[in-house]
Amino acid sequence: MVEGMKNEKYFAYPIVPALRNDEKLHRAADSPATSVFLLYGDLLELKRIVEFFHQRGKRVFVHLDLVKGLGKDESAVEYLKVEVGADGVITTKGNLIDVAKKVGLIPIQRVFLLDSQSLTTGISQVKTHRPEYIEVLPGLIPDLIQQILQETGIPVITGGLVKTAQQVLEALRKGAIAVSTSEESLWNLKLS
Repeated sequence: MVEGMKNEKYFAYPIVPALRNDEKLHRAADSPATSVFLLYGDLLELKRIVEFFHQRGKRVFVHLDLVKGLGKDESAVEYLKVEVGADGVITTKGNLIDVAKKVGLIPIQRVFLLDSQSLTTGISQVKTHRPEYIEVLPGLIPDLIQQILQETGIPVITGGLVKTAQQVLEALRKGAIAVSTSEESLWNLKLS
């Protein structure tokens, strides 16, 4: 973990339910998670879902790139803050990280690591836009977490393809502050 970095309130419980539909909404709400990632939704249902989780004391990060009917521009980010009441935004687009910070949303920049060039490009983008957090996918590459932490100084969340408790624990041991997963069996994992 980078010197001085702490496990902030958003990820006090470091396993984050990543939801792709309403099917597991209640199970995610009943989990010890302090935050959830919404990887679905449309203009008509987002506010309802965010309010549902807020009533249960959870922070909600909306993946802007996956919301139907919402543009991928400054107005869309403002809409998530003002009309939906989201706590944060997840996006692969660096320019939207800048907008999110401006309007008061917690920005998470999602970076896909496919090869050494995507690692270099991802680190460069993160250094330019300085999100609050980086989400690195796939989550099965814990050895790169420390490199990303050292080069950027930004807390890392990892996710994607994480299916076992051992994978979660290894990512946390290697310095991730949280692991996002749609694998429901991990949402209530005992970590102590």
